[in-house]
Amino acid sequence: MEVSALSPQRSLAAFALVALIALLGAAGARLPTHHPSLKKAAARAGTTPRVVPPDGMHGVAAPAPSKVDKHQGAADAPAAPAPPVGGPASSSASSSTPAPHGSPSPTPPPAHSGPFVLGYYVEWAGRGSASDFAAHSSQLSGIAPLWFSLHKDASLHLRGPGDIATVSATAHALGKKVLALVTNDGQGAILVHPSLRALAVQHLVDAVLADQLDGVNIDFESIDGTDAQGLDAFVADVSAQLRPRGLLTTVAVGPRASSNIPVGDQSAAYDYASLGRSADYLVLMTYDEHGPGTAPGPVAGIGFVRAVVDYALQEMPAQKILLGIAAYGYDWGQPGTPTVTAKSALLDPPGPLTWDQAAEETHIVSPDHDIWLEDPRSEYVRFLLAKQDDLGGLALWYLGAEDNGLWQQLSTVYGSP
Repeated sequence: MEVSALSPQRSLAAFALVALIALLGAAGARLPTHHPSLKKAAARAGTTPRVVPPDGMHGVAAPAPSKVDKHQGAADAPAAPAPPVGGPASSSASSSTPAPHGSPSPTPPPAHSGPFVLGYYVEWAGRGSASDFAAHSSQLSGIAPLWFSLHKDASLHLRGPGDIATVSATAHALGKKVLALVTNDGQGAILVHPSLRALAVQHLVDAVLADQLDGVNIDFESIDGTDAQGLDAFVADVSAQLRPRGLLTTVAVGPRASSNIPVGDQSAAYDYASLGRSADYLVLMTYDEHGPGTAPGPVAGIGFVRAVVDYALQEMPAQKILLGIAAYGYDWGQPGTPTVTAKSALLDPPGPLTWDQAAEETHIVSPDHDIWLEDPRSEYVRFLLAKQDDLGGLALWYLGAEDNGLWQQLSTVYGSP
């Protein structure tokens, strides 16, 4: 991302940054490498920020699949946008005084005139979200681009191209919020060590302010119950700094339907009640009920979704919940159980489409394919559930994976924008 001519305030900041980088460079300190302004300032100071290899994600077209979660099969799917809820945060936010670290006082979720529809947005080579966002932005509130990754040393890195300036300018011109999605690198080190956690929080907040974003979507996965308190503290500290500036803290959480979860289970890392007190929205990832490594079955059967939502409603206000919507499925008839997007599967179905009444999900079976799929018909049922429960909105994984019928169903349930 190229940085245009700096304002007087930014010039002052850049001067301070140059001095800091020169100091850190002399000490061999490691700098977060997410922001091009760091590299420019370093060049002016005669130093070079030290780049930590991002475990195969930095500069790669698409992240490798990890566990059975929404990132699985990412090479086959782009990210989804969200319905209109107002424009970007005031530009004066970046000059406000930072809030102290610590738990923010509980506040009601942001007021809005309809569902907050968040669309996950990707920039992977050949599978971008840009065209779908342009076509359906009127039904979205904002996007969560896959931009940042926090590593175990608390350094912040870009995932993939990360065209922050262009994507943000486009979204803001349309009055849509931009919430940078930040992942961890598959472990919870930055959560359990307070000094690393504080550094990670500051790196993330600094990036949001420098890029004039509207907040974050924290998506930490492959952690377990031993990391739960650290995740709670991380979210609380991020929110304490962003909320006074009018910026949003949102968190993607794994599915759970009970408070009795074994510590080793990944869902035990997500304390719905605690996270719900700090965050503005929680995205319920009501998937994958079945996926690679399991027997064939629905990706997000309606009973599974209902149980997760019912538990969440016990733990937090309904308006803080964004129901995660999958626009994909899996093909158990193919080696490796690859991900299939709703768009590709419905464009050229490899077999007859049948409707599983119990799961309220589409099933496609042929000699070489066994696909369970979230398609517009199943998404309609889940939209209805969200509306009937008066949830805060929806989060679509991901823009570019969905069949066009999804947008028609969204209008049917919530009305045209």
